[in-house]
Parts: sequence; C-alpha cells; structure tokens
Amino acid sequence: MGLFSNGRKNSGEQLYNESVKPTLVTQDGAKHVLMITSFSKFLNQNFDVETKYTEQINPILSGMQNDGYEIIDIKFNTMSNEGLTGDSTQFQTMIIYK
Repeated sequence: MGLFSNGRKNSGEQLYNESVKPTLVTQDGAKHVLMITSFSKFLNQNFDVETKYTEQINPILSGMQNDGYEIIDIKFNTMSNEGLTGDSTQFQTMIIYK
C-alpha cells in the first residue's frame, strides 16, 4: 500500500480514509466485495506476527464497521517472490461486506 512523500508508511486509518472509504459502495443491503493488495515486511523470514499487514488491515475493518458496514467474510491469498526485489510476499485480501 502507499507511502507518504516523507517515506513513512501509511497507517491503516489513513489507508481506510484515503483509499478504501471512497471506493465503498453505498449501503443498500446487498453484498459487495473489496479487494486489497498489500505486501509483507521486507525480508520477513521468521515465524512472527505480520505486524505490517495486521496494523494496516485491522483499522480498515474497524473503520468499515464503525461506518455501519457489516463484514460478512474475509478471504485471503498469498503470492511469494513478489515486489520490486522479488523478496516480498504479496497479500490479497477480499472483504465481502454489506
């Protein structure tokens, strides 16, 4: 996900407000899909909490729920050897909501 001009990574709250919220479908009772693509921490090779992903996705889910959206399901996929150097894991998260 994006970077600030000063190089600091966006927080999940900023990502929600700037990237996610404007793309959400107006609440109409129907199911909708949101696909988010993000990357792992650089050279993450250890068993550990994926803090970068967790700190970005949790505020997005919280923001959606705080704005009255119901999260129906979350689906997840990973792809290895991605990114500019081929050393990152790409996360694809599909959020089904209404």
